[in-house]
Amino acid sequence: MQVRGSVIKSIDSFVADVHSSKYEDWKKGLSEASNLLLSSVSTSNWYPVEPGVIAPTQVLCDMFYQDKKKGAWESGRYSAKMGLTGIYKVFVLISSPAFLLKRASRVIATFYEPTDLTVVDSTDNSMVIQFTKLPIKNELIEYRIAGWMEMALEICGCKNLNIDITKSMAQGRDRFETSITWD
Repeated sequence: MQVRGSVIKSIDSFVADVHSSKYEDWKKGLSEASNLLLSSVSTSNWYPVEPGVIAPTQVLCDMFYQDKKKGAWESGRYSAKMGLTGIYKVFVLISSPAFLLKRASRVIATFYEPTDLTVVDSTDNSMVIQFTKLPIKNELIEYRIAGWMEMALEICGCKNLNIDITKSMAQGRDRFETSITWD
């Protein structure tokens, strides 16, 4: 159950950019293991998901958001915004939403391991995506991923975007499922 270092870096950058006045307080709230990872993380290496993503996201949600789901979602959006710039921005800008999401299994596998993602239904303005495997059954991970998808689709030019988490592995279901619609 691992996560790519770039995901860990994006959480650190999110807090430093969005909650800069409380950044040092956030770092003090992290465990020794999480702080050690943050101080030595390489964006291309794999790290344990608990100290790398879940614990830092939990602390940021506890400190800055009344609704932890919103905090995880916003952190995921930020991660997409940062990750889909530069050379990747061109790919996203010229992709249709369906094209991008149908390749999401390859994209998500570069950040979380192990994962298994399938597009189970798709139209010109909607899609249902199911994850039957995630590195850990955790609601914060699910909301980060949904937030990431939302920002990626906004970058693609989607308007009136709606992403609903319809099934949650963290809540005991056999899959994590999102239903996505756009204009």
